[in-house]
Amino acid sequence: MNWNFMFQSMPKLLSVLPVTIFLSFIGIIFGLILAVPISIIREKRIPILSQLFDIYISLFRGIPIIVQIYIVYYGLPRLLFLLNQNHPGAKGFTMPSMIIGIVAFALNSSANVSEAIRSAYHGVDKSQYDAALSVGLTKASAFQKIIIPQLIPNFIPNFTNILLDLIKDTALVYNIGIVEIMGQANILASFSFNYLEAYLDALIIYLVVCFVFANLLSLLENKIKKHVFA
Repeated sequence: MNWNFMFQSMPKLLSVLPVTIFLSFIGIIFGLILAVPISIIREKRIPILSQLFDIYISLFRGIPIIVQIYIVYYGLPRLLFLLNQNHPGAKGFTMPSMIIGIVAFALNSSANVSEAIRSAYHGVDKSQYDAALSVGLTKASAFQKIIIPQLIPNFIPNFTNILLDLIKDTALVYNIGIVEIMGQANILASFSFNYLEAYLDALIIYLVVCFVFANLLSLLENKIKKHVFA
């Protein structure tokens, strides 16, 4: 083991940690924004749209994330070109790899977060909602005051798993030219062939980052539970 290489490489890997955090957090934020209306449409079984979103979720949950990244990487610029090719002076589209990564992660996480929202929603006893209506609350007020406060702590554990998976999946965006933790480890190792040491550095960073965020979200879950069920 080349311990000196590991110590020297760790700061260089940490320098690209913001890229990993940015990609995973922006991806899951946009995924959450997409997941909310998807969940509502599927729960209300709106004709045609709910069936389309059923297919959408099956696809994105059933296809490996690396395949999704490549499809977005090669497909999105081509799609934009096809939509604009009839415009005067239309040219081929090139998109920053960071945008490609965010889009891929947002689409992937929207499918998983949508399922997490529906699972959390079904975990709330519907008799409480009916009781709220019986005492005069409107549907909107009953949902806001009864369902959502109980839905959120049910939702956080699954959301945590999705976020941690997304943080780890950022290791794949090196394939489209984004240098994050795993990409930086590959670059550093390629100069000295200390691959084991570089990957152990990456392993330590991923473990620490996932541990920190898992515990932060667990604290948030417990705090919300105390507030809701106090």
